[in-house]
Amino acid sequence: MLASVALLLILFVANVTLSVRAYVLYERADVSTLDVIGASNSLLIELLNAETGQRGYLLTGKAVYLQPYDAALSAISADQQRLRPRVSAVPGGRQYLAELNSLVAAKMAVLAETIKLARAGDHADALRKVDTGEGKRTMDQARGIIADIQRAATTAGASQRSDLHTQLTIFAVLAAILAVADVRAGLVLRHRLRRAATQIRSLNANLEQQVRQRTIHLERANKNLEAFAYSVAHDLRTPLRGISGFAEALVDDYGDRLDETGREYAGRVQAGCARMSNLIDDLLHLSQVTRATINLQDVDLSAEVTAICAQLRAHDPGRQVRVTVQEGVRATADRTLIRSALGNLLENAWKFTARRDGATIEFATAPDGDAPICCYVRDNGAGFDPAYTGKLFQPFQRLHDTGEFPGTGIGLASVRRIIERHGGRTWAEGAVDGGATIYFTLNTEGTHE
Repeated sequence: MLASVALLLILFVANVTLSVRAYVLYERADVSTLDVIGASNSLLIELLNAETGQRGYLLTGKAVYLQPYDAALSAISADQQRLRPRVSAVPGGRQYLAELNSLVAAKMAVLAETIKLARAGDHADALRKVDTGEGKRTMDQARGIIADIQRAATTAGASQRSDLHTQLTIFAVLAAILAVADVRAGLVLRHRLRRAATQIRSLNANLEQQVRQRTIHLERANKNLEAFAYSVAHDLRTPLRGISGFAEALVDDYGDRLDETGREYAGRVQAGCARMSNLIDDLLHLSQVTRATINLQDVDLSAEVTAICAQLRAHDPGRQVRVTVQEGVRATADRTLIRSALGNLLENAWKFTARRDGATIEFATAPDGDAPICCYVRDNGAGFDPAYTGKLFQPFQRLHDTGEFPGTGIGLASVRRIIERHGGRTWAEGAVDGGATIYFTLNTEGTHE
């Protein structure tokens, strides 16, 4: 009987873990759809800008009117690179992408040819080239391909969300079965499982409503999902504490009647509860940094880094770490959010240099033409395999074993969201046993409220 209680507790913790992961995947599906739509719309706008510059030059003959065209040349290439991995994941996306790139090349070739003719003084030939309508036909075809891409991305996202909704329903049914199991020694536990099953059914009902709203209001999907994750984290905390408490009581009250396997099960339950509690805390933090109101002010980043490193030394006085901080690095940012991002980066550097003699951590700026400021945090710690760089900033993705370096894999995901809310971007460089460098830019003109 006692072994059955322990087994039910383990199954419940596993069910909750899979449910939270399903919600994270659900969120990622919506974000991917929005990325495809945003990148494709940006590409279309840059094509129109290029065409505007060409027309202005042909009409006036003044080089100043070519500025939109010149700016669009690099912007179009950047949008194509941004669009490539996102569209490739959509069914039929590779074919769409090939057709779109071909049309973009054809459109830009027509624009370049007319501009070349005009520069050579052949304005009449340039205008005749425009009158053929070749450029307009190419542009119309590009609009059609972009519309097809956006429809395909939206359909794929909806299909993925439907599959995840089915998984969540299965998890709810499993939780209900576990809740009504007739375990005489686990009457209180059975009550907790019933409560959890009711909560999951309630969350699924809310989820259906969220799905309908996202279909109509896709632009607001990210904010709605963040609020939902916040609710999940809070609702799961109470039953999780109950599970941990009952597992502890099981060992205290019946430890002498448990064999070695039973005690091992109970220990696994407690360890699973502790890890789940950490995951919930980190999920809640991720939700908070996404939804917090941005309060921009002048922030001394160098001073913040120095203060955070002082706290790390105070908590770990036995460590000998050489910290280098570039003086006078300032930025316009939300002080609370940017301090949280810096804290995550510096705590990671501190953690991953724990086994390194002569550990070093550096904070400084680097040149970047696309943003007012670009900073980095560099360490000479364990590093990572560059092949897995894409996983670094995804929630709950870890490249090191928890027994070697503890953590939940949420820190860098929080950093990316905070930086994106400041209109910036994040990326990483590193090698196995060769340290890591995390870069971020800040551009408050693109701040997302």
